[in-house]
Amino acid sequence: MKLPRLSLKSKIIFFMFEMVLASTIFFFYIIYRFGIGMLSAESIIRSPYLLLALIIVIMVIYFMMLISLVTKYIFVPIGEMKRAAGHIKAGNLNYPLTYQPDNEIGEFCEEFDKMRVRLRDTIMEQHELEKGRKRLIASITHDLRTPLTSIIGYVEALQDGIAKDQNTYEQYLGTIHEKAELLNHLIDDLSVYTKQELGEFTLNLERINSGRLLNHYFEHKTYEFKFSNIKLILRKPFIATYINVDPYRFTQMLDNLISNAKKYTRSQIVVETTVRNYRLFITISDDGTGIPQDYLQNLFDPFFMVNKKKDQREKGGSGLGLAIVKQLIEAHEGGIDVTSTIDQGSSFTINIPIDR
Repeated sequence: MKLPRLSLKSKIIFFMFEMVLASTIFFFYIIYRFGIGMLSAESIIRSPYLLLALIIVIMVIYFMMLISLVTKYIFVPIGEMKRAAGHIKAGNLNYPLTYQPDNEIGEFCEEFDKMRVRLRDTIMEQHELEKGRKRLIASITHDLRTPLTSIIGYVEALQDGIAKDQNTYEQYLGTIHEKAELLNHLIDDLSVYTKQELGEFTLNLERINSGRLLNHYFEHKTYEFKFSNIKLILRKPFIATYINVDPYRFTQMLDNLISNAKKYTRSQIVVETTVRNYRLFITISDDGTGIPQDYLQNLFDPFFMVNKKKDQREKGGSGLGLAIVKQLIEAHEGGIDVTSTIDQGSSFTINIPIDR
């Protein structure tokens, strides 16, 4: 029959017990063997065996005190860490270490507990990222299908000769162009989001005249509103100053803000520029239904929508547009603010440093 394995603590206690028992037997044997009836300094001096027995007793007492300290400051925290490791192994990362004396072992336990907390947070972050990826795939799949279906429908209509006059023909082409631009926006958003997750996102900064950049962008953008019932109002002249931006990513920010305003406005979108404290401010306003104040703090979170089901069904979009804008403008060392009034509309303002 195999004997159970003793722990280190049990072995030390068993060894100390044997020492105490052997020393006690030896001590009384010396007294009995040599007939020492009374302990005194003189009797101890005359009997070296008695002196040896007392030394052994003192050593036993010393070792008993030592084992008590070792148990308190080594075996107890090791036991705590063993229990904590068992909980971690079972998947319970919320089990805290309660041993925190001010010594090296206590510091080790504290670092062990920090490792547990970090592991728990990392796993939670991974779960959130995985949920985010699943939401992203579901949203992008839905959002890509909708404009693609529209493009296919209008192209088939043109092929079948439904557009009998030039005005209808141009209107169909404008709609196809708009849906293609929407697809391009979704792909750009997906690209930025995934690259930032992978840590591969970079900017190609250039020193550019802001007035020239904005005029060129809105010359192209104005065509999209040609057949729309929404009016694009540009407060010109745009301020012309030099800024360090990635032109492609900068226009992507404007695209997302214009696209967002277009979804929720009633009749018009207004674009204007100002300069304050050596920063260029670009404001895009709409006259839509507005955003409740309670939602403003979460407006730039990925996948956030004020009314998710309704927005996805009626407006389209994955909930990434404004989150991408915030990430891009912060990568340019800028910022973004939003103000909104119910039944009056919303204003989004991005700001970026001027290159002096």
